[in-house]
Amino acid sequence: MIVALDAVRLGQAMAVAKRLRGLVRTVKIGSALFTVHGPRVVERVRSLGFQVMLDLKFLDIPSTVELSCRAAVRHRVSMLTVHASGSPAMLEAAVRGARDEARRRRTRRPRILGVTILTSVDSGHRQGLRGRVLALAKAALQAGCDGVVASAQEAAALRRRFGKRPFIVCPGIRMSHEPSGDQRRISTPREALANGADAIVVGRSITAARNPRAAAERILDEMGDDRGC
Repeated sequence: MIVALDAVRLGQAMAVAKRLRGLVRTVKIGSALFTVHGPRVVERVRSLGFQVMLDLKFLDIPSTVELSCRAAVRHRVSMLTVHASGSPAMLEAAVRGARDEARRRRTRRPRILGVTILTSVDSGHRQGLRGRVLALAKAALQAGCDGVVASAQEAAALRRRFGKRPFIVCPGIRMSHEPSGDQRRISTPREALANGADAIVVGRSITAARNPRAAAERILDEMGDDRGC
């Protein structure tokens, strides 16, 4: 399980992270938190012993994305995201930048994940949407990405098409009694794992809870106490 620290205030994000120490190994830092606090928030979270998924969804010309991925390696993140809808040259540049910078620094390269279609999107035509997810995943994997970010509703199709190779991360996770909010293609933790997810991303179900640690424990129980990646 990866916990999304969606807060904008650093103190709030760090308070939640501290409550989760020893229970969760990886937290996600997205564009809002990173835009306000920059690399400092990555350093602060890593100092608590967490791995970091840097979810900035890079999408730009190849040279800019390559430089961005090199920078992410310097922050020693364990995962980073790029938009799979970018050109093949852009995706290849992301992989190249992360690989070469990791070699230069003699450090472990982060997993590069291609973001397919956001879970807030629901066209009403599931077959067409699934086909688009599969096409984007294929482009990301052919460029050398380690895996993809996709709704759990497409995870089973991804497994059938690509087998065990890709690392599949599924956001849009809700417990059965929770409202969907601005997410549309949602799944429970159990459904996501059954469909083939390697990791799930959980945000407000934990971070907005009165007791974030207890909320995380309930989700881990549903997952079979799988401590994630």
